[in-house]
Amino acid sequence: MADGDIDGDRLTLEAHLRKTNFRIGVEEGRWQILRYAFPTLEVRVVGCDISGGVATMDFQLLCDGFPATGPFVQHWDSVKQCRPEPPSGDSAPPSIVDALKTWQEYPPRYGGIYRPWQREAALHNQWAQKRPDLAWHRARDLTFIMEQLYALVSEQAAWLAFRAAA
Repeated sequence: MADGDIDGDRLTLEAHLRKTNFRIGVEEGRWQILRYAFPTLEVRVVGCDISGGVATMDFQLLCDGFPATGPFVQHWDSVKQCRPEPPSGDSAPPSIVDALKTWQEYPPRYGGIYRPWQREAALHNQWAQKRPDLAWHRARDLTFIMEQLYALVSEQAAWLAFRAAA
């Protein structure tokens, strides 16, 4: 590659980061970019509940091959720069515990967030074929994943608000 050339996956990702729907999520405070050094994107997602509850979680997205290959997404500790321990049932609702559990893909290695749109999980038990409505495909926008993360973190916010009110 000649000096100054940029790979297509990087150009595409950066175009998605500039799209109006992604920028609206930033402006509304739903998510923010913490760090970006292609192919790694670290984001903070702020979820809200109708009662005013708020929760935040950080995620790391590995975007090599984007958009032909969906990002590898994992829960992330942006301070320690590592994946935190998965939440337990006394600190998160079942949906969050399931999504952020430590599961092994083949060959045995951590498989990332357990959702059908995530690169590794999509292959597990043919999940992407069973849930095409949630599967990643090259026509999807990065904002699709950000909205999925926002919904997940908003579930945590609702769960925390419910527990505080109980």
